[in-house]
Amino acid sequence: MVQRSKRSMTPHQAREMGEAVKQFEAQVRRWSAEVPIGGPVYLALDPLNHALGLMGRVLNAEADGRAFERRYCEGGIE
Repeated sequence: MVQRSKRSMTPHQAREMGEAVKQFEAQVRRWSAEVPIGGPVYLALDPLNHALGLMGRVLNAEADGRAFERRYCEGGIE
């Protein structure tokens, strides 16, 4: 069994995952355009869309072989 600390992701894997995230993000945006603004579904889609955007940025950095840098005022667990 492989230890978690010894796992790694290749740039190719990051690009494949990034493409799937991008497709799902497009689907979430289509859903957002179809539901009533301010409704519970719309409000739930907003953080999902944000999370997918963040995941895409993280995967782009991983595929490029560089460290991910958070934007100014982008929180996180410290």
